[in-house]
Amino acid sequence: MSALQLSDIATAALDAARTWPWVLAPLTRERGQAYILQHVLRNRFFSSVMRPAWVSRCPDQAIVRRTLSQMGEELVYDPAIKAAHTKILWEMGRNVGLTDAQMNATVPETETAAALGLLEHLARDWHWTVGWLGSSIDEFVLTALPGHNFHPDRWKECLGLAEEQVFFFRYHLSADLEHAGIKVWRPMEPWLNADVEAQIRRGLPLILEAQRLFYAGVERQAARLPASGT
Repeated sequence: MSALQLSDIATAALDAARTWPWVLAPLTRERGQAYILQHVLRNRFFSSVMRPAWVSRCPDQAIVRRTLSQMGEELVYDPAIKAAHTKILWEMGRNVGLTDAQMNATVPETETAAALGLLEHLARDWHWTVGWLGSSIDEFVLTALPGHNFHPDRWKECLGLAEEQVFFFRYHLSADLEHAGIKVWRPMEPWLNADVEAQIRRGLPLILEAQRLFYAGVERQAARLPASGT
């Protein structure tokens, strides 16, 4: 078996992302609202459950420090914007017609719950590199896949939003370059032996299936939103 290449992981992620629900679908207001509502749950999950689960077993202190900093930016404070990323996520929700009450009370769709459960299992029970990939592949796709619904210009064009109203997505296009991708994942290479590579090969399809399930949950909620009056 040939040695695992980070470029192989990136290629597999982009190929899979083109088949995920929501990602390349026409962006409607209902789809935008559903994404925010389900991402509120995923955003909390990544920094309160998944990243702590794998980073607590990571022996590379540089990776640990970088990840802890990312968790702090998400939940507490990012000095670049003088706010936590959760703050600008809530602002994005309001810009597409959601209320704070809706975002605070959101619950996972069946597929979203399955996705988060699978990712938690990978982060707790598999090698820490699998957990790292599981908590960052979606951020890589955000920066690398053309024409996707994460791009701020899509929200401007399809939903009539102004530039200042899509700051959440505009900022993450640059911030996520530091969170995922071949260059960011490079520090894991010294830790890749045959056993670890085998775990990544087995775990990658599960990670990508978890991402597909998450977006299937977004689509399920989007289909129900008009009837709910949102």
